[in-house]
Amino acid sequence: MTPATAALARNLAFWHWYPDILVKDMTPAQLRWQPEGHDTSINFAIWHTYRAADDLCHGLVLQRPTVHASGNWDARLPAAERGASGFGNGLTREQIGRLDFDTPTLIAYAKAVGESLTSWLGSVSDVEAGEEVKLPFFASVYPGYDRMTRVEAVTFFAVGHTAEHLGEVQLIKGLMGLKGAPL
Repeated sequence: MTPATAALARNLAFWHWYPDILVKDMTPAQLRWQPEGHDTSINFAIWHTYRAADDLCHGLVLQRPTVHASGNWDARLPAAERGASGFGNGLTREQIGRLDFDTPTLIAYAKAVGESLTSWLGSVSDVEAGEEVKLPFFASVYPGYDRMTRVEAVTFFAVGHTAEHLGEVQLIKGLMGLKGAPL
């Protein structure tokens, strides 16, 4: 691996392992708690993060089966309601509040997504990594980001988007009076 590829692989490993620390010793009620005026919960933020990274990176960017589909995660992480996407966009506060996942299984899924993406990164050619991917749904929301290389898109969805939502997890913990990050 090049130094840049190795840096990305290390970030993928971290961001797909980190939720394990964030939810340690939390109760199911704490994981489902939703702050007043906000729809999200820790359960939802973590589930959404890794389902989105999986669907967008594997299905859209890499054009291969998702970890969710190939690993039978639907049976292990059942979600009766998924919203407008497979990863919960458009769910109401009430629907999000009903999501209840087995925490060790949810963490195992996050790690499996990270391992799959790290494996791809270790075997991808420079040509394939540099191929452009169209992301037309970003055109109006994130001008200038409606086209990225494969490696840029994987970084965007599996590191940037992940960090954003794990920040939400830390915020929700803080609103409950708990320590967010371990530092």
